[in-house]
Amino acid sequence: MADLLAPFAGRRSEAAAERLIAHFGSLGRALLAPPESLTAALADYPALARRLLAARRLFEAGLHEQVSRSRISAEDPAYRRYLRFQIGQSPVELLHATFVTAEWGYLADERIATGSVAQVDPSLRSLLGRAFDVGAHGILLAHNHPSGSPEPSASDITLTRKISELTRSVGIELLDHLVVGADRIVSMRERGLL
Repeated sequence: MADLLAPFAGRRSEAAAERLIAHFGSLGRALLAPPESLTAALADYPALARRLLAARRLFEAGLHEQVSRSRISAEDPAYRRYLRFQIGQSPVELLHATFVTAEWGYLADERIATGSVAQVDPSLRSLLGRAFDVGAHGILLAHNHPSGSPEPSASDITLTRKISELTRSVGIELLDHLVVGADRIVSMRERGLL
């Protein structure tokens, strides 16, 4: 990790790497930590924190551009990389929605809810409200499992079916619900759970 930080931290890269690993446990969690957490962990290295956050915003913008300029598909490796970056390393469950046109063209995407280590409880009203705001014909949901297992839980399945019924009743299709684990993503549609 020190070698990777060298362009940003120079000769202080080894000490900074040790600090980040001690604080976050892994490079992935450090790089995806909330800005205030990363800044606090690198309090003795404020310039490094600013550089890492800038690099992260640049990388995120590149991923977003790639996703937003193409037809959205739950199977697309670029879309899955984007989801891993957005929610994959979070220590709590996050629910992310991507809103699409009838032809699966990108309209918008955003975090819909933040939960705990074991669950996320979204506001269905805000999900539908946002879908109406952007004129969505379809929604792709994704949430992470901080445990690392991408296997859908019973409550994941129940919630997904509830959301699917609700969206269908107002003419919006829930296209898929992806569960993001440490190294795999499970499609609830492919599993026949949607």
